[in-house]
Amino acid sequence: MTWKNRLPLVVESAIPLSLCGALMDHVKSHSARPRTYQGVIDESLRKSEYVEVPTHLEEAVIYYSAPYLRGHFKIAAKRIPAQPAVIYRYGPGVGFVAHHDEVTDIERERARTNGQPVVGGDLTLVVWLNTPDSYGGGELFFENPAQEIKPPCGSLAAFPATRDHIHGVRPITSGERVTLVVRTDAERL
Repeated sequence: MTWKNRLPLVVESAIPLSLCGALMDHVKSHSARPRTYQGVIDESLRKSEYVEVPTHLEEAVIYYSAPYLRGHFKIAAKRIPAQPAVIYRYGPGVGFVAHHDEVTDIERERARTNGQPVVGGDLTLVVWLNTPDSYGGGELFFENPAQEIKPPCGSLAAFPATRDHIHGVRPITSGERVTLVVRTDAERL
């Protein structure tokens, strides 16, 4: 089995609450922009806004995630300098339909004209920045094998950014779900 075939990794309390607080402060002090899906803003498929994250905060998340990624996937995560990590804010609405994280040619082409960042890479890291009782719905789900999670603040989910890892975000029924998404390249150990 290669690392790309491993099931998603979920670790509670992987990221210090102080770092989660710094990320929340960052998102609160910056204007959010609507986020696209495959380069098109369509709130029937995805209803979220995003804020880009400064390099030092992204690097701190990768640092705290590294031991878990080494243990589960047997890889070292490497930051991708040409692209930002992003914080997603999901308010009430559809969430995000089932999708994969492999970047498509359509997404790359549309990004040239719509100003949206292309967030590619080998591995997706998701970090919850607020508590699960601060929003209704919003579970991260995987299709195969079926799994739904709504972990506490500071939790990490990591999975290969391939077409084999179909996932999405259940509709948000109240409040706001705030997560950080970092994409990294993977270097085998």
